[in-house]
Amino acid sequence: GGRGKTTLAQVLYNDEQVKEHFDMNAWVCVSEQYDALRVIKTLIEQITEKSCDVSDMNSLEIRLREQVRGKTFLFVLDDVW
Repeated sequence: GGRGKTTLAQVLYNDEQVKEHFDMNAWVCVSEQYDALRVIKTLIEQITEKSCDVSDMNSLEIRLREQVRGKTFLFVLDDVW
């Protein structure tokens, strides 16, 4: 920790020239206690800008796949342990 990885990623993530290359982008802080359901749910909520009340992993994966199919995307998973 403390090497500036998140700061560098934030600069790139927020850069307008970088944003032009992607149809969608999302940032998720994973944290030490990894919760795949929460990560996928957060990705879906960020790219759809709607609340996601699905709690089944398979349904979440299908929903995420449908959202990104045929699109370019930048997903940053920050603070992965």
